[in-house]
Amino acid sequence: MPDIPVGSQIFDLAFHPTNATVYTGLLDGHIKSFRYDEQGQHEQAFSVKPSKRSCRSLVTNEDGSRLYAAGKAKSIFTIDTDTGSILETRKDAHE
Repeated sequence: MPDIPVGSQIFDLAFHPTNATVYTGLLDGHIKSFRYDEQGQHEQAFSVKPSKRSCRSLVTNEDGSRLYAAGKAKSIFTIDTDTGSILETRKDAHE
């Protein structure tokens, strides 16, 4: 599989449960989504930067429609995996 340029250090990644899509959580706070195929071709689906601080953890819900991201900012972000839109932000989620 060829390298996918993400532009920053990857802290975490998650795979969509049914589609050939990978989500990357980056040191610079970006979350990037890439679609890929069996030949190694890829395209960026979306890029969002919900926080100025690093994204440390990613997980999808059971059907892959939502991506949850958490990071150094102590917030949890809910992202629509079709559009890349931030649907919800929970500040100080650790308390």
